[in-house]
Amino acid sequence: MSVISTIVPLDQLLPQDRVRAGGKAWNCAQLKRAGFPVPDGVVILANATDTEAAAVTRHRWFAALPEEELFAVRSSGIDEDGKAESFAGIHETLLNVARVDLADAIRACRASACSAHAREYRRKTGLPDNAQMGVLVQRMVRASVAGVAFTVNPVSGATDEVVINASWGLGEALVSGRVDPDEYVVAKDRGDIRWSRLGEKGAGDVSRAALAPDRVRELTTIVLDIEAHYAAPQDVEWCHDGERFWIVQARPVTTAVTPSDEIEWTRANLAEVLPDLTSPQALDAFVRLLETAERRNLGPLLAPVEQLGPMVKAFYGRLYFNLSQFRHLCRMAGTPPALMLKSMGHAGAIHPGDEIATRPSLRAIAALPHLVRMVWRHRRAGAVVRRHDAEVSAYLERLRSINPHGLSDVELWSEIDRWRASGPEFMQTVLLLGGVLFHEGPIWKACAQVGFPFERLVYPQLAIGERSVSAQQAFDLVALAQTARSDPKVTAYLLDDAVNLGDVAQLRRSLAGTDFLVAFERFLDEYGHRGHYESDWALPRYHEDPSPLLQSIRLHLRQGSSDDPDKEAARQAREAADAWVAFEARLSPWQKLTVLPRVRRAVAMVKQYYVWRERVRSDLIRVVATLRRWHLVLADRFVDRGWLLRRDDYFLLHLDEVASTIRGDRSPQTLRAIVAERLAERARVAPLQMPLLMHESQLRSLIRTAGVSEMVGTADDLRGQPVSGGCVEADVVVVRDPGDFRHMRRGAILVAPATDPSWTPLFTLAAGVIVEVGGVLSHASTIAREYGLPAIANVKHATRRLRTGERVRLDANTGLIHRLESTDEGERAPLANVV
Repeated sequence: MSVISTIVPLDQLLPQDRVRAGGKAWNCAQLKRAGFPVPDGVVILANATDTEAAAVTRHRWFAALPEEELFAVRSSGIDEDGKAESFAGIHETLLNVARVDLADAIRACRASACSAHAREYRRKTGLPDNAQMGVLVQRMVRASVAGVAFTVNPVSGATDEVVINASWGLGEALVSGRVDPDEYVVAKDRGDIRWSRLGEKGAGDVSRAALAPDRVRELTTIVLDIEAHYAAPQDVEWCHDGERFWIVQARPVTTAVTPSDEIEWTRANLAEVLPDLTSPQALDAFVRLLETAERRNLGPLLAPVEQLGPMVKAFYGRLYFNLSQFRHLCRMAGTPPALMLKSMGHAGAIHPGDEIATRPSLRAIAALPHLVRMVWRHRRAGAVVRRHDAEVSAYLERLRSINPHGLSDVELWSEIDRWRASGPEFMQTVLLLGGVLFHEGPIWKACAQVGFPFERLVYPQLAIGERSVSAQQAFDLVALAQTARSDPKVTAYLLDDAVNLGDVAQLRRSLAGTDFLVAFERFLDEYGHRGHYESDWALPRYHEDPSPLLQSIRLHLRQGSSDDPDKEAARQAREAADAWVAFEARLSPWQKLTVLPRVRRAVAMVKQYYVWRERVRSDLIRVVATLRRWHLVLADRFVDRGWLLRRDDYFLLHLDEVASTIRGDRSPQTLRAIVAERLAERARVAPLQMPLLMHESQLRSLIRTAGVSEMVGTADDLRGQPVSGGCVEADVVVVRDPGDFRHMRRGAILVAPATDPSWTPLFTLAAGVIVEVGGVLSHASTIAREYGLPAIANVKHATRRLRTGERVRLDANTGLIHRLESTDEGERAPLANVV
């Protein structure tokens, strides 16, 4: 047999081969040389030519192996499995590869170094974009049990514990999060099993433990020896063939508990509902409101502020959630952080350790009464929502019965302050419905147990049945456009470019007596409280400026009629029914009697939560919009008295500053100076490219690089989180803010930073949706599902990497956006092809 110098047996790797073997192969070689049970193999070095790699089976190492031997083929990136970068799950691994298929498997592993996902990871972690790939070919272990082991608790950070996850069969499904494994937490000092849990492992006998206690202790000894060998905590992948353990990979643990001075902050779920620079008044109020509401809602389940900081905090005019607190909450409840991260629309990679459900802490037992109360509220969610609806209706009815212009400053402020005090209690219903994971968790588990994708089952069900108020707004807007189309007078008025759509008085004079104006006034009665970034009451509502709605109607008139909504509803109903049929086909007769009814109930509740959540949010915005009228009365008075120069200056003041001025504790002459200082601060921080995910230590460097744009490549495919299934090919239209709404075209893929309900009109024109921010709970995903649009969220820098007119294939089943040949700016028919 010939010897190829770029193909080296694993136990013969030399130090000079390290830079060409890659991290995974080098680590395995070190472990094998140190006497650890690593399967034998060969390494195709990164400098091997394609011809040499394809001729791998000619190497003499294969001569002693049976022809029917199967192999594991693993990518081994040059920068992989280091102390800071693990590349976990990013590069290719192929198992049970026959000898005749080795060349193709090696080719696939080498190609994975240049995948869009790998290049994005390299860019994010600051690694050079010159990836090289070694490949490790090992004898395939016929594993009966496999899993991962961490020599430091990856969630709690406890350094005196080993966490072992085990499942039947191969370990790939476990590492990728497709099965719920058995879990063991072992004390390092004595080897005692402190805690264990049987998971629904998805293969074999799920009622029996994958590892007996003596094997848990044996594995603990092995992985602790590996930790000692490297003198650092390790993430170890292992398997057992019925006779002995084998180590197939070891890498440094790259994630651990966040220390209190390095709290992790996220804008997920916030960036889509608040402007990039929220008004100082609303920002200060939201910090207080959300912190109080979250503390009341979660109580003793949260870590003390002095340990992990507050739940919310403002940085340079932007609001952030405390992700470290959310992770702590998952540890308390014994929930995998990955489920929470996916629902929020997490901006970072989800590490395999986040898929692990650790044992609830002792502190969780002390908080058990509070946990029981939360579970009870979820069980009674319908009653909670009905009570909330009644209270909001009564409150709004009382407010509307009062003319704020007839009240004194003190009386105006008294009502605003009353809402400020009761706001945290009103928010309890919003937070309850945001906890949809209470019902999603059992569905994830059941889907993993039978090997059925959660998204394939649940997303079609969310698209049918009762519409959310935000989706109904879109359907009602389309109906409004149809009304306009049926009247030539209305059509001519709205299509006249000389008409100022922001002049509502002129609209009412010109279209008086038309059916359209009657319907439009009815639409404003129903949705006029909404608007762009509507949570910030400093910004106008549709009833103040309906021009975005009228602009959307103008687009509909110019671009033709919409698809038949009944036809689309019928298609969605078929997809939902087919999903249930496919899911049931995976169930045993016993599971159809036991698991299926529970899953059906849970899916129905998930759908109901989404509908309720949108309605409750809309009602709260209705309150905000009503109170905005009261704020504007105060703002106008402050301007009339010369305390402020402009009405909008009022929203630069904190509510406490307004209150102290009204009470006479603050001189009105100080207000202009406060406004000038806030304007200067906003101008200073406006250029900052604030990350969606960060540690506080990053803030200093952000200020130093203010105004310096991050370099964003344009050549790669893009990847994100699928939130509404389907696939479509179309041109994209990039819409960064409402000023760009007029550029949207029927049949285009909408690309936006994020969307809130004010963007809903654009969904009536779109063939698909791509947003930079958002998760399963986001507005974009909710409306896209109900409108039957393929949608992908969490696509980093999408509005800068894609250009209007560029043609892409949006695959919302895989989360991949593939660039196609761009169309000419003039010729665009057909605009979209649904695949």
